[in-house]
Amino acid sequence: MEAPISGQEQRLTFRLLSYWNRIRGSRAMPSLSDVNISEITEIWHFTFTIDLLDPQGRRFQYFGPSLASVFGQDYTGEYLADVMEQDGGMLANTIGFYEKVIEKGEPALEAASFYSEGNEVRYRSIIVPLSSDGKTIDYLVGTTNYKVFTPGE
Repeated sequence: MEAPISGQEQRLTFRLLSYWNRIRGSRAMPSLSDVNISEITEIWHFTFTIDLLDPQGRRFQYFGPSLASVFGQDYTGEYLADVMEQDGGMLANTIGFYEKVIEKGEPALEAASFYSEGNEVRYRSIIVPLSSDGKTIDYLVGTTNYKVFTPGE
């Protein structure tokens, strides 16, 4: 999956994908140690990192403060299964496709809508895999944003 060519791409999803492609080079996927936050400071607060190595389950290693503000809670350190169960569907709908990334070993982008409390929610999300050995996915990094449309908008 290639990001569109643009000097000033505004969409978080394509900016993260462009960065991921740049740091992976010719490898199948980069590792977490390749990620240099200082190179993506403008989007880092809108990202999340999921640790797939925790023996107790998949866990948010990082949940950016801008995402925490949007979702109403900082999920850093929380287990994904617990969050998906208690979140009321917003997070599950916007990043629930993470299994597809694990299965295929490549980035997945999703743009769709769903209804919550009678309002249409349109979102765009991307999740990219990271691997320390180039084969086994250790971490996922992603970003999501959404907009709620009330009836009549």
